[in-house]
Amino acid sequence: MKECLSDEPNSVTFISVISACASLLYLQFGRQVHGLTLKIEKQSDTMIGTALVDMYLKCGCLPCAHNVFQELKGSRNILTWNTMIAGMMLNGRSEKAMELFEGLAHEGFKPDPATWNSMISGFSQLGMRFEAFKLFEKMQSTGMVPSLKCVTSVLSACADLSALKLGKETHGHVIRADLNKDESMATALISMYMKCGQPSWARRFFDQFEIKPDDPAFWNAMISGYGRNGEYESAVEIFDLMQQEKVKPNSASFVAVLSACGHAGHVDKALQIFTMMDDDFGLKPKQEHFGCMVDLLGRSGRLDEARELIRELPEPTVSVYHSLLGACWCHLNSDLGEEMAMKLQEMEPENPTPFVILSNIYAGLGRWEDVGRIRQMINDRQLTKLPGISAGIT
Repeated sequence: MKECLSDEPNSVTFISVISACASLLYLQFGRQVHGLTLKIEKQSDTMIGTALVDMYLKCGCLPCAHNVFQELKGSRNILTWNTMIAGMMLNGRSEKAMELFEGLAHEGFKPDPATWNSMISGFSQLGMRFEAFKLFEKMQSTGMVPSLKCVTSVLSACADLSALKLGKETHGHVIRADLNKDESMATALISMYMKCGQPSWARRFFDQFEIKPDDPAFWNAMISGYGRNGEYESAVEIFDLMQQEKVKPNSASFVAVLSACGHAGHVDKALQIFTMMDDDFGLKPKQEHFGCMVDLLGRSGRLDEARELIRELPEPTVSVYHSLLGACWCHLNSDLGEEMAMKLQEMEPENPTPFVILSNIYAGLGRWEDVGRIRQMINDRQLTKLPGISAGIT
């Protein structure tokens, strides 16, 4: 590499190249750059070393990152520590991150906003929500002002744990810090209130925006939140309002509203929305959208239409077939039920559940010879019947 350069690269060049390797996960080339820094004795440069630590951590090479970090001892700055802490969280090494966090003081450093953010966000993303809460409270006790990302991480943890009291306290901080008009913060607050079973609070906050954000995530939080709380009519209402406000829905918007239509029994509305995806917004329906429609049509007894939808899928998933088989059980459709059971048996040859459901369909129709036939098929395939599922096989 060095021979290709007319001048010796400076620190800025090294940092730029190493950062590019980190972003692209080019570990092999990053190692070569590291080797060149050693040859021209640039490895002790704090910023280059920090960039190398970042690159190795993002590429998942923790031992190399640790070695560079140790070699920088005596010249490390707070950015070096923050990079190491964030990288450990990125790699799921929360205990090591906490050890580093507690070791800051030994080199005369105090956690800055980026340090707290890495720790709290990391704990939240790793599902360690109580740890995120504790650290958030500790940060507040130091007088440190939480960053936007830090607060949204705490709100996410509140939502996942349905911790309404702490969520409200965090909302109070958001208001005092004048962050409540930020789109990502607004979305996090709506999601928190919805997941804590408080759709009225979420709606109150939603309605405070005279001009609603055009970020679909903001609207999706309302639509899916209403669905989560069983207020399906309100979910459809928000989707319609989204159209009136000229906000373009994304794939998640359609999953949320189609699911709500299914639970509310709005079959024709769902078909209209499903068609709208491609015709009006150029979004090709995915497996999850087809799954919602198959489930909805199946619930309403429109089994043939559900079957036609499945035929449009290039590779239907097991869950789609299971959904239609379940609908066949509800409506005692043995012909389509047997077709679905046989298809599922091809996909999951060790799973007896489809045959158990098929047997229940025949039992519901009083077709005991077919019940016996299915039982024999289970025995012939040496499948184990799942206890508590079948009333039809004895």
